Amino acid sequence: MSGSSHFDVLVSGAGMVGATLGLALALDGLQVALAESRSQEQCHAKDPHERCSLINTGASQFLASLGIPVSGLGTPVERMRVWDAEHAGSIQLDAADADVQHLGYIIENRQLEQALHQKLQEMGVPLFYSTRLEHQHAGPHSRVLMDSRGAFYRTTLLAIAEGRQSRLRRTLLQASVFGEDYRQEAITATISTERPHGGTAYQRFLPSGPLALLPFTDGVDGEPRTSMVWSAQKPLAKKLMALENPAFLEHLQQAFGPQLGRLSQTGVRSSHPLSAMHVNRYVDNRVVLLGDSAHGVHPLAGLGVNLGFRDAAALRQIISDARSTHQDWGNLNILETYQRQRRPDNLITVFACGALNHLFSNRSRTLAGLRDLGMLGTAMTPRLRRFFIQQAIVL
Repeated sequence: MSGSSHFDVLVSGAGMVGATLGLALALDGLQVALAESRSQEQCHAKDPHERCSLINTGASQFLASLGIPVSGLGTPVERMRVWDAEHAGSIQLDAADADVQHLGYIIENRQLEQALHQKLQEMGVPLFYSTRLEHQHAGPHSRVLMDSRGAFYRTTLLAIAEGRQSRLRRTLLQASVFGEDYRQEAITATISTERPHGGTAYQRFLPSGPLALLPFTDGVDGEPRTSMVWSAQKPLAKKLMALENPAFLEHLQQAFGPQLGRLSQTGVRSSHPLSAMHVNRYVDNRVVLLGDSAHGVHPLAGLGVNLGFRDAAALRQIISDARSTHQDWGNLNILETYQRQRRPDNLITVFACGALNHLFSNRSRTLAGLRDLGMLGTAMTPRLRRFFIQQAIVL
């Protein structure tokens, strides 16, 4: 097709996962381009909500290998403390138990995106902002897409990392999608605290859902701050969102407890509904899904974006292996290797996070007893603690 740009890989979606895949493949010598529906101004602006993610140790090392200094962008997490609001069960997981320095880093999503975009720019990788792609034609060796301006793109492989509501996924794969509405909303905000967090990520399980206060960068005046994720049943979440800041902080203090002293200030609050999602099929000929376009989990374990980084790392390795043996790495047979590797891990995590949420957001005495036994056993068994930590930090 005349007038079209040709790329080895075209990534639709330049969020954290899509930009990471694009950067990794560009470093491997492939001709890569990315298309992002948001404008350049939106991507470069500061996020007033300061939305964050827990980037685990494995993902941090992967990003560092791509030239993204995660340790310089985020706040290290040295330990996690988890406890049940209505019963005695509690557990603390320390990085030292697994002979690692940190469990991961709490990083602002926007800051990580901006670091990835800057690296892509430095490498001369095309990143088309304000661009939505529409599929035009599928050939035996390429896909052809067109943007709203009428520009054509031919690519050997189309990687879709557009998020849960991906239009290209619905258009090209037409795969069945498992979904579960948790009937909860996640309220997020930055919270100032009286006492320093000391690198501890706190998570308290309430009957209405888990409440997490995660280590975050200090404020401009040096006050300690945490990043809050409060998952609450929808009626309660709506009431909490309607409160003025002083009343909201009073409810938060009562729900969380005295561990960090007085909770004195809240940043901009936002909320979004919580659900699980998993796509039955990740690949088609010269098309692949990754990140939230393929799966979505409850935020209680902080695994969401880390699963996307695992997707990107696995896809990169599969493409590299195929190139080394001169195979057509955009072919469906090769891409199915990626699906076989990633689908079980993602599917297990989706259901495990849902089960944990149900186990802890429940007033059943039987389930409460099981929670206490599980936490007691984990707290008293160093080998079991190491197992959980290693599962949480690997890529």
